[in-house]
Amino acid sequence: MGNRLNVGIIGCGWAGEQHARAYSNLVDVQILATADIDEEKARGLAGKWTLKRWYKDYRKLFKDPKMDAVSICLPHYLHCQVAVEAAEAGKHILCEKPIANNLDEADAMIRAAEKAGVTLMIAENVRFHPINLRLKELIDQNRIGEVFFARIFRDHEMHDSLRRRPWFLNKEKAGGGIWMAGGIHDVDALRMLVGEVETISLFQAKSMFPEMQGDDTVAALLKFERDALGVVTESFSTKTFRPLSPIGCPTVINGSLGTITVRDDEVEIYSDKAELNMCIREKVEERDTFIEETRHFVECVKSGKMPITSGKEERRTLAVVCAGYESLSSGGTPVKVKY
Repeated sequence: MGNRLNVGIIGCGWAGEQHARAYSNLVDVQILATADIDEEKARGLAGKWTLKRWYKDYRKLFKDPKMDAVSICLPHYLHCQVAVEAAEAGKHILCEKPIANNLDEADAMIRAAEKAGVTLMIAENVRFHPINLRLKELIDQNRIGEVFFARIFRDHEMHDSLRRRPWFLNKEKAGGGIWMAGGIHDVDALRMLVGEVETISLFQAKSMFPEMQGDDTVAALLKFERDALGVVTESFSTKTFRPLSPIGCPTVINGSLGTITVRDDEVEIYSDKAELNMCIREKVEERDTFIEETRHFVECVKSGKMPITSGKEERRTLAVVCAGYESLSSGGTPVKVKY
C-alpha cells in the first residue's frame, strides 16, 4: 500500500454511490473499480467517477494485487459471505450497517478479519454525525447531570423507496424490518450517549405496509446500566410533513440537572445548574457523515488503530437488536442482552 489507498466498491446502489462520492473527496484514496451483479449499475457508477474497470463478479476485485480495501454496500444477508471472502483475500473492509443479520455471521466476519490481519469497520454513520458528537460532549461535560431517560423517534414513510429494493421486503434477507434497518442506528447512538443496554422489550404496531414481511413500525423500551431508560420508535409507514431533524429523528436526553433536545439543526440545552439556569440554543455545523466515516476508515487502515465502529463494537449493537427481536417474538417480554 502506497500513499494512496486503492479501494473497490461492491454494490452500486444508493449506499455504493454514497461511498464513491465520499472517497472521491479524499485526496489519499483512489477508487479502482466497482462491482455489482447488475452490470449496468456497475458500469454506471464507474462511468460517473471515470473508472476504467467494473465487474459483475465481485471476486474479480479481490484478484487485483493493487486493491487495498473494499466497501461492501450490499443487502444485509450478503455482508458476511462477501466480508469473509474479502478478508481471506487480504483486503481491508468497510461494510455497511448492520454488520450482519445475526451474531453468528458477525462472529464469522470478525474472526476472518482477525485471522487475515485486516481492518474491519462498519459504516455506522450516526457515530460521526456532528449532532451526536455534540450531544456526547455535553453529556460528558455534565451539563445536564446524570442521564436517566432518553428518547429517539425515527419516523418516515418509505414504501415506494423500499419497493424499488425488494430484498428489503423479504424478512429473511433483511434480517427483519425497520428495527434492523433503522433501530440499529438509534441503538448505536444511545449506546454512544447513555451506555450499554441491559434489557429490552420490543413491540410491533399493526402493519401499514402489507408487502413487507418484517416489522414496519415498532416501539422499544430499553433499560440501561445504572437504571436509565430509553424509548425508541421506528417506522417505515408514518406520513410526516417534513424531516424533523438532520439525523432523521427528534432526540431528547433527560438528565438530573436538565434536558437536551435536538430540533432541526439546533441543540437546545436547559440546565438548572446555577450558572446555566436558562435555555441555550446552539447551531451545529453540518458535516457529511459519509465523508467522515470513510476518512476514519482510511486513517485506521494506514495507522493500524481500531476503528470507532469496529466489527466487535458493532456486534454489541447488533446484540441489542437481536434481543429486541427475541422480545418481540415473545410478546414484548423483557429480554436480557447477551453480548
